[in-house]
Amino acid sequence: MARLQEVFAPQLLIFLAGADPHEGDRLGKMKLSMQGLAARDNAVFSFARQHKIPVAVTMAGGYGRDIEQTVAVHIQTIRLASHHAAAWNKS
Repeated sequence: MARLQEVFAPQLLIFLAGADPHEGDRLGKMKLSMQGLAARDNAVFSFARQHKIPVAVTMAGGYGRDIEQTVAVHIQTIRLASHHAAAWNKS
C-alpha cells in the first residue's frame, strides 16, 4: 500500500470489505479466518489513518452456508472501522 500512496497520493480510499475471503464462504477461495480478515481490515484502516486518508467502507460478498458467519464478518469490519475512527478523532 505504501507504493500506491507514493504513486497515486489518494484523497479517498474506497474499501470494498468483502466477506467472500472468509473460510466459511462457498465461492471464495482464500479461506481466511476471522483473525485473517481482521488483519486485512486493520491494515487498510491503519494505512488510511497514518496517511490521513478518509475511508468509505462498503460491504460485499458473503456466500457462506451459515448466514451468521457472513454477518459476523461484516460486524467485525464495522467494529474495527469504528475503533479506528475513534482513534483518528482523538489525534
